[in-house]
Amino acid sequence: MAEVEPFLVAADLARGNTYVNHEGGDVGGHSTERSLYRHVANYLAAADLADRFAARGPVLDVGSGTGALAAWVAQRLKAELHLVDRDPAVRAVALRAFPEVRVHAELDEVGTATAALVMGMEILEHIPPAEQLGFLRRLFARVEPGGLLVLSTPDESGYLGGWSGYAPHIGPVDAPTLANLLQVATDGAEVRVWRMEGDPYHLGPVRRVAQPLANRVWTRVGPLLGALASRLARPAAGGADIARRYAGPKLTPQVRALPADRGRGTGLIGVARSAA
Repeated sequence: MAEVEPFLVAADLARGNTYVNHEGGDVGGHSTERSLYRHVANYLAAADLADRFAARGPVLDVGSGTGALAAWVAQRLKAELHLVDRDPAVRAVALRAFPEVRVHAELDEVGTATAALVMGMEILEHIPPAEQLGFLRRLFARVEPGGLLVLSTPDESGYLGGWSGYAPHIGPVDAPTLANLLQVATDGAEVRVWRMEGDPYHLGPVRRVAQPLANRVWTRVGPLLGALASRLARPAAGGADIARRYAGPKLTPQVRALPADRGRGTGLIGVARSAA
């Protein structure tokens, strides 16, 4: 985490006292400790895969938010970085925090076959199922020959009712669905799906039931609170961390990747490699 901290601090300073986004675009601004560890592990997996497959060249992160973790990955890979996010507030933070990065509002602003590593981290679940295949095709079109498309998405099938109850997650997928989407979207490219295991991805019996119920309640109550809902998000995340610390053992950030048909971790990493 020490390696990531300067990038989170840069985004935090650029943000100031402004609340940016409550749907994941501001990772350092409101995340619980568990959520932050998950995001860092997902981006580290993308960087490690790029190293493993010698995907050298520009990095593109779609749905990047403030870009803190993508900037960390780009530095590790010594690569030029492009960020794409539709939210003008997070784009403004990204531009202030990382002025050397190219920031775009739409994917269409980025040419095809321009990136050695294209990342779509925790974004697929925000897309309606009927639009996911087209979205993945557009992402893969940005991968240069020999490059990689790396996705992360939560597997919510273990929650009560098969869904976390988090309203923005309108298109959650399980491992077989993710693998099939990637195979079709990439016209049979080399595809692998991995399952992330470790404390940040562990779904215990209490959270399996409590989180969907709490999220459903918040979906109904949040709109009634108006602007106050955004102000409550960061203290609520801090409160959740405190409650977790007192409720059980210390959360450890160590994770590992397993084939998707093994383990019970709630994180999925999908990888598609473009032919050289």
